[in-house]
Amino acid sequence: MARALGRRGGRARAARLSPAERTRIARLGAEARRASYEAARRIASNFGYAATIAELRGRPPVARMRNFTGPLPGIYPRRG
Repeated sequence: MARALGRRGGRARAARLSPAERTRIARLGAEARRASYEAARRIASNFGYAATIAELRGRPPVARMRNFTGPLPGIYPRRG
């Protein structure tokens, strides 16, 4: 029921707007979709870059220990 009323309201609003205003609204929607797709593409590219860097850098193996004191072995750079 709400969907049917929403369609009815949308058609009434569209009839009330001028063709130039409908074009402007459609252009804004298209620009928003394009920006969203571009952002998603950049995020995916950044994750791929980060994964490649992590793979190239490598991670030192970490030994399993039941009890320990101090920093975790093998993950902090050595000093001196």
